[in-house]
Amino acid sequence: MSPKTQVAICYMEDNLHRAIRIEEIARLVKLSHSRLCYLFKAEVGLAPSQYLKKVRMKKALELIRTSFLDIKEVAAKVGYNDSTHFMREFKKAYGSTPSQDRVAYRRDGLGKTDRDRERRIG
Repeated sequence: MSPKTQVAICYMEDNLHRAIRIEEIARLVKLSHSRLCYLFKAEVGLAPSQYLKKVRMKKALELIRTSFLDIKEVAAKVGYNDSTHFMREFKKAYGSTPSQDRVAYRRDGLGKTDRDRERRIG
């Protein structure tokens, strides 16, 4: 993986809590927006925006399952200012709302539902 792609990935992962624009990452790694998108997709298999959403959702899932933060706090920690939008995106990614997932996880622990959900998000 190229150093520019590695920097882009690290930057996204270190700044999940804030709004990140792809143009900002492109400037950071000294590439045009289109060149960054092309390079990133060729090396990672996803567009930068798709990768960012995937990382945000994985972090959100971790926080929902391992913390007692409320859903709005989890949404903010992974860069969503609108908790309703966050809940919609979470449900698209995992098939349940954050609250439903938290309840099911605590009731069932690790099990079949986790493996099914991991297949869905990749």
